[in-house]
Amino acid sequence: MSQQGVLRYIHVTETLPLRKKALKPFLSIEECINPEDSEASTFHLGLSFKDNLICVASFSYQACPLLHAGAPYRLRGMVTDEKYRSQGFGAQLLSFAQDQLRKKRCDLIWCNARITAMPFYESIGFRGLGELFELPGIGVHKVMYKILNPR
Repeated sequence: MSQQGVLRYIHVTETLPLRKKALKPFLSIEECINPEDSEASTFHLGLSFKDNLICVASFSYQACPLLHAGAPYRLRGMVTDEKYRSQGFGAQLLSFAQDQLRKKRCDLIWCNARITAMPFYESIGFRGLGELFELPGIGVHKVMYKILNPR
């Protein structure tokens, strides 16, 4: 049985240390901010365990380049601190996020997943789409998506 963390909405600045540490260590904290982070439709989630923020993700209303949807949201900057990976925390955060997205009538969640993260996304119901592609300085990715049934 996996452990449970405490989920909450967070400010984008709270995502940046984990983004930098695990996703973009070669960038400054300021460079880890994504263009859509401050848009009104964007929200950020964090999961804390033993009073430490260990998992973060951001969700933006954004069309998927490979799929049509009525209300698509892009998952970006998802990361779990390496000491806490494979313990169910990422799945817990995304389960909560999907509930929140359904309330927003979201019908598609998608991301550009690093190939190392693809097995995680597949394990929670995401599917790959299209060809592998390289993001310069970051690595090989694939578009992954999950159809949501809005409530």
